Amino acid sequence: MEKITALLEKYEDFKYAQMRWIEEISDSSKVITIVVQDDDGEDLSSVKVTFTGIKEERILVNSVLGYLDMGFGVSMIKEHGLFGFALGSGTAMLHVRSAPLYIISTGITIEEV
Repeated sequence: MEKITALLEKYEDFKYAQMRWIEEISDSSKVITIVVQDDDGEDLSSVKVTFTGIKEERILVNSVLGYLDMGFGVSMIKEHGLFGFALGSGTAMLHVRSAPLYIISTGITIEEV
């Protein structure tokens, strides 16, 4: 969880970033690509978040991801042995389950590209 917390701090919870792509690897595994941009809209860095052992999810189609309001960024939490990822800011699994886009999984890996 320390790596997740450090990543959220580094990219300011991905506020105003862009969620570009959600790739389905299998029924229980997905990869989300988030891109951080500068003030001119140029890509600065990309982060791929891989979820394994997905227990619950509310996923949107890729064609609408560019229209998401990322003003509140994303939340990544760990509670009761599960990882929660959600659009918006929050600190509990209750927030995750009420978000318009979320994933709850048993495993998470992060790759800065």
